[in-house]
Amino acid sequence: MKTCTRRWFLAMFTNGTNGINYDEAAKYCGVSPRTVRYWWSTSCPPWIDRLAYFASRSIPENKDWKGFSFSHDGKLLTPYKDHSFTGGQLLMVFFDKQFNRFDRVEKQKLSEQVDSLRNDEEAAAIREELDVIISTLSKLKQSPIVAPKKQFATSAKRTLKRSK
Repeated sequence: MKTCTRRWFLAMFTNGTNGINYDEAAKYCGVSPRTVRYWWSTSCPPWIDRLAYFASRSIPENKDWKGFSFSHDGKLLTPYKDHSFTGGQLLMVFFDKQFNRFDRVEKQKLSEQVDSLRNDEEAAAIREELDVIISTLSKLKQSPIVAPKKQFATSAKRTLKRSK
């Protein structure tokens, strides 16, 4: 029995003790439990490998997937009218979900930072510090050291003319 077929049997017909339920497997495959035991201990015919392959790729038969199917062109058909998805569209839904999760995490961090401002006095102190930083940057911007060349030269010429 191929490894992928053995895994499929274990996933579909597990008995809870690292084995399979031979009766359920036999009923699914349309054979006797004795045949399934034989397959399990030796090997199975190619059609069982093929059945396991297709069954592992199919939509599960449970409540969550009721009404879903695949179209002949590979789209996932939903139980809702005119609502189907290609593989690329499903991938975009996944990426949107991931982006929204990252966005939520970022908003949570920002919210925690805002909440860390415990009172108005602390917020006022932070505002004062920001005002000092802004005024320092403004003074630095106007200093002749960082001013554009022409502006510094013009102001230097004016200073020389005034002093004469």
